This record gives sequence, C-alpha cells and structure tokens, in this order.
Amino acid sequence: MSPRAADAIIVGSGPGATSAAYPIVQSGASVLMLDVGNDETRYKDLIPPASFLDIRKTDPRQHRYLIGDDFEGVPFGTVRVGAQLTPPRQYIARDTDRLTPLSSSSFFATESLALGGLGRGWGASSVMFDDRDLEGFPISATDLAPHYEAVAARIGISGERDDLLPYFGQISSLQPPMEADSCARLVLSRYTAGRARFNERGLYLGQPRLAVLTRDLGDRRAQQYREMEFYADTDRSVFRPSFSVEELRSSPRFTYATPYLVESFVENNDGAGVEVAAAHARTGEQVRFQARRLVLAAGTMGTARIVLRSFGLYDTPVPLVANAHIYVPCLNLAMLGQPMQERRHSLTQVGFIYDPDRDCRHLVYGEIHGYRSLLLFKLAKESFLPVPEGMRIVRELMSALLILVIEHDDDPSPDKRCLLRRGPAGEPDRLEVSYARDPAQVLRERRAEKEIRKLFRKLGCLPVGRVDAGPGSSIHYGGPLPMTSQERPLTATPSCRLRGTRTVYLADGSSFPYLPAKPLTFTLMANADRVGGIVARDLR
Repeated sequence: MSPRAADAIIVGSGPGATSAAYPIVQSGASVLMLDVGNDETRYKDLIPPASFLDIRKTDPRQHRYLIGDDFEGVPFGTVRVGAQLTPPRQYIARDTDRLTPLSSSSFFATESLALGGLGRGWGASSVMFDDRDLEGFPISATDLAPHYEAVAARIGISGERDDLLPYFGQISSLQPPMEADSCARLVLSRYTAGRARFNERGLYLGQPRLAVLTRDLGDRRAQQYREMEFYADTDRSVFRPSFSVEELRSSPRFTYATPYLVESFVENNDGAGVEVAAAHARTGEQVRFQARRLVLAAGTMGTARIVLRSFGLYDTPVPLVANAHIYVPCLNLAMLGQPMQERRHSLTQVGFIYDPDRDCRHLVYGEIHGYRSLLLFKLAKESFLPVPEGMRIVRELMSALLILVIEHDDDPSPDKRCLLRRGPAGEPDRLEVSYARDPAQVLRERRAEKEIRKLFRKLGCLPVGRVDAGPGSSIHYGGPLPMTSQERPLTATPSCRLRGTRTVYLADGSSFPYLPAKPLTFTLMANADRVGGIVARDLR
C-alpha cells in the first residue's frame, strides 16, 4: 500500500477511530490512520509492576512519577480535584495549546493529540444507551446492539446482571465484576437491606460496568488490583485504544502514520475519492494523502475544526454539548477508624442510577470512587485548613472517604456553541467556545443532587462538600455535526455520512446530537463500529 494512498483514511487513534478501523480492515480494504500520536516516554519505564502501597513504601524514585520532575502533578491555581491528569498521563493533552488552540472563558475543555487519544486516560465506564437515551438520534438501540456486542467481545467488559441491568444493558460476553473494596461493599450491603425503600425513591445501586478484564483476553491480563490505573498500564487490564492500534498494525492492510495533524479535506470532482491535507506536527511540512473514503474521528472539537475549515465556514457557530460532572465527597461513617484494605483498584467501585420517576427518563448517572492513589494533598488543598493540618485530617479519614461522581444530561441550545476563527499569518486557527447553561436546567440538576445526597445519608454516607470542576471538565463532548433525519447543512445522515459530501463519514462524538446522563465512550465505539461497517460496504 502506498504510504500516501488507501481505500480509507481514518483521522485519529482514539476509541472511535480504532473501532471504525476494524470492520474496514476485516473486509479486505486498506486503511491509513493519520495521527499526531504523542506518547509517554518520560515516566513509563520508571513505574515498577507493584502495588501503590508497595511503591509508597519501597521505591526511592516514586516522587518522579507521582509528583513529576517539574511538579506537574501538583494542582496550582484554580485547578480542582478530579480536573487534572497524573504526571504519566499529562502527555495526553500535550501540544494541544500549540497545534489545536481553543479559547473560552466559560468552557474548560481537554483535547488530545496522543496515540489512543483521550482513551489513554479514561475511567473505563462502559454502559449502553437504550431507546430512551437515543430519542434525539435518528438511530435506535437495535441499530447499535450488534456493534455493542462486537466491541465488548474485542475489548472485554466486566460487570454484573443486577439492579442496574435495565439501565446498563445486556452484553452476552460480560466478564465477572471487579472486586469492590470494603467501603463500597458496606454501601452495597446497606442498599441490599433496604432495596425496596431506595428503589421506591428512585435510587438503584450495583456493580460498575467497566472496560476492565477480570479474565485474561488475548495478550492482556486480568486485573491485579495494584491500584495504579491512573499511572500505568502494567497488565493492560484496562482497555486503551493504543492496544487496538498495536493489533491493527499486525495487518498488512493497515498503516499508522505519524506525526500528522490533519487540517482539511477536499473531494475529487467525480465524488469518487478525497484528498486530505495534513501538516507534519514537528516540521510544519504540508503533506497530502489520497483515499476513496475518509473517516473523521479526531475528537468532537478536532473533527469540527477539520469540517469547518474544509468548507471555509469560519465564524460559523455550530452546537456543542457536554455532560456536567459534579463531585460529592462523603464519609462512610461506619468505616471511620477502620483499616483500608491493601488489595483494591482505583476505578469505579459502585455504580448508581437516580431515576426519580422510575420511567428511565431524566436519569442521573453516578459512580462511587475511593480516593487513595491520587494522593492526599489534592484533597487537603480543597479544605479550609492549612495543608499540613488538612493532610493529617484527610489521612485519618481515608478509609471512610468516598467520592460520588454525578453526571447529568445535556441538550443543545443557542447559548452552547463553538466556531472557528481564522488564525493570523503563521498562527493556527482557533476554536472559540461560548457555553452558558440554562438556569432551569441547573436548578433541576441541583434538586436531583439534593435528593441523591439525602438518599446517601440513609446509606450511612455523610456528604461533606460539592465540587463543580466547570463546564467541559467531564471530557464528554458532542453536538457540532449532529446526525439527523432532516436535510440540513453541517449535519450527518443516520449512517454518519457528512452532508454535503459523498465520501466523508464521522466516527466520534461530533455526530451525537444530545448527551444523555451516561458515559458516552462505549456508545461512541459501538457507533464507530457501525460506521466502519457502512464504509466497508460502501467501498465494495
């Protein structure tokens, strides 16, 4: 295969890009994946295959990857708990300020030019959208069902068929659930004892649904409970899209080309092919690539940039939606003074749904996390005490501390938009975001959070604060080029073909017209698998 030509070009290497690549490659067509492809080289060889507690006790170099050589693991200024990456993960956002600048005073976005995209640091929550979640989409849960199954079999999903099954969805290849820690088990036991009472008020708890192996799959090992998921991928139990790139590269029909920042595309006059313009991310050299079909999966805002620039639509607003994430620290009072178990993981310990009307509409999605391996000083920073005193208090409370992560849905509105501004000579174009939430929506969310806090008090968990890291901090984005049944400019067809083109498809969150209150990555991957199948058939 020519290094500058292929049957299909895929832009990006994240969850959507890799999921779209599989069915195209498996059909016998050739794929050229264009990516900047930043990777971590500074810390990964320093991190030993040991548990967090063993590292804290024995590794004299731990400060390098826990704090960072340049103290990049210390959150200065207004950065809030949960809103920053650990030092070994900070490469995920590297070069975005320089190559894909974004300006906003109301939206705090994270983008990625890394190998694997934002999937290199995701929390692995993997729940399905049902027909109620997809009411704003021109596709149904039936359309996505075989693709959920295909992605789950490929990457491995663990969970349980419990009270959350109606909300999380059925997967035939589901692996056994992850082991919950002692604090989470106590919460689950209290819920079980009062299940009818909690369900009547709309609260449902159960095991989380995670893209984490509890049984070996291929060359990836089952979870070893080292509590280092935010720092390393030692056993590869947590799925990362970079693993898919490695696997795809074993096929002669797949080529991964870096470091290329795709800027625009133009279709051939006969509509039978497309030319892609890219810049070498290190030298700035302009390079062109040819293909019969183009799949854009550069991330919601990255894809919006490429499309707006290709159509010459500067200063043209398009929608933007983002799930709101709220953090509620709680104390599980019965755990005060109890030892914290050593064998544990640092991902979601318990999942929950708040469904006040018990009709699967207007849901609030939530997760329960422990907090140890992200280092205590980040919590101490949020307290009203001086850091030394805050550290002592937080250390004593550690075994009883849990964090509720509450996620809300988001609808498009004229007050949530982004547009591309042309950069001055020699400077890159800049995406400008204006994001203002409807006060009625905010009020509805605060009321739901108030009820959730009441219910968790009845579970023996005392809320001690509320942290809103700001719009965009969830890293769950959608909306600029929504798939719709109506023929409108800057939208996609139900098959995710970009309207106004014959050869360009979308395989990331840019085509999601609305975001329900559920993590979107698993659905994004399922839809990308569907799009890849459509492109493969189109090529034939």
